[in-house]
Order: sequence, then C-alpha cells, then structure tokens
Amino acid sequence: MAGPMPKQDSTHQDPEKPKKASKRHLALGVGTLLALIAAYVYKQGGKEELLNVIRETLLSLQSLRNYGALGWVIFVVVFIAQLTVCLPGTMVVDVALGNIYGAVLGTAASVLAKTISALVSLFLGRLFGQALGLEFPAALQRHMAAVQKRPLKALFLARLAPISTGVKNYALSLLPPEDVPLLPYTLAVLAANLIVTTGVCILGAGADNLVDALDQVMSSSH
Repeated sequence: MAGPMPKQDSTHQDPEKPKKASKRHLALGVGTLLALIAAYVYKQGGKEELLNVIRETLLSLQSLRNYGALGWVIFVVVFIAQLTVCLPGTMVVDVALGNIYGAVLGTAASVLAKTISALVSLFLGRLFGQALGLEFPAALQRHMAAVQKRPLKALFLARLAPISTGVKNYALSLLPPEDVPLLPYTLAVLAANLIVTTGVCILGAGADNLVDALDQVMSSSH
C-alpha cells in the first residue's frame, strides 16, 4: 500500500521566473535611462540644438582624415554608436563623410555603419522589446504583408520607408525572428542604404569644404 504523497513545498519557484523578471527589470531600466537622456537633450534646446552639437562634433572629427584607415574606422564606430542610440542627424553625417573621405569611401563608411547598427539594433530589440511590451509600428505594416513569401523585397521596401533610421532598426526587431531572416535582412539593409546614401555622400563630396557642406544640408532641413 502506497504511503501518503509528499507535500509540495509551497515556497518552490520556477527557476525561469526570476530570470524573466530580472530581464524585464533590466529592459525597463535601460528604456527609462534612454527616455531620461532624450528628455534632457530636448529640454536643453530640442532637435535643432542637438544637430548643432553634431555639426560641431563633425567639424572636429574631420581631423581623423589625417590618420588614414584608422581614422576611417574610428569614424565608422562613432556613427554606429549614434545610430544605435537613435540620435538624429543621419543625413548630416552622410554629407560629412562624403566631404571628408570622398564619395566612394564616404558611402562605404556610411553603409557599413548603418548595416552594423541595424544588426546590433535587431538583436537588442529582440532582447528588450518584448519585455518592454513594444509593438510593431503601424506605419511599416503595409510593407510587411508579403514578408513570408518574399522576405527580401518586403524588408527592402520597409528599409526605404520615410521613417528615421533608428526607428526602423528597432521596429523590425519586434517582428518574429522567422519574419526577419538574417541574410535577406542584411542584403535589404545594404541595398536600401546604398540607394539612399550614395547621393548624399556625392553632395558632400562636391562641396568646397566641410563647413559649406554641413551648412547647406542643415539649412535645407529647416
């Protein structure tokens, strides 16, 4: 005859629950920190003031041209950081790259930075997006109807949507991973950025100096 069933310990917890909770808290903490930084920046003068700061930074970064390939790599890394934290001024940086490094190397630097930042944002968004309860933007929904049948075309059109680069980077991370296969997504990012970036870098390369190039693009954005 079997003895009485052992009583389950009511204090026993699923080991996965603390991990999920800590992940959610970390995501909320990161999101709150970024929101506070953004609020502080805009409180200090808004987007126009931030663009002026980016302009002055780019003027100082033109000295990287004197360091050859190393300076080019450093510029790319700085641009990746800017895109990953969703700071504005992407076109301004493209113009600067074209003026400092020429149309070919400037375009290559911009496309490389945008591609790496898109992939970094994809994984960061998948890590934190669900925990923060974020949803895929409605503005991109119409581009994603055929993503399962023609992923390259759908992702390419989504990357061309007139939305800021940072928003697109993180928005696409909110889709199921099977809807954003890595190889088609990388190719879509490369193709879209080549189309968008080349003309801007050529514009920057055609300016007499960096000050004129930046003033031209910033005045046209007002």
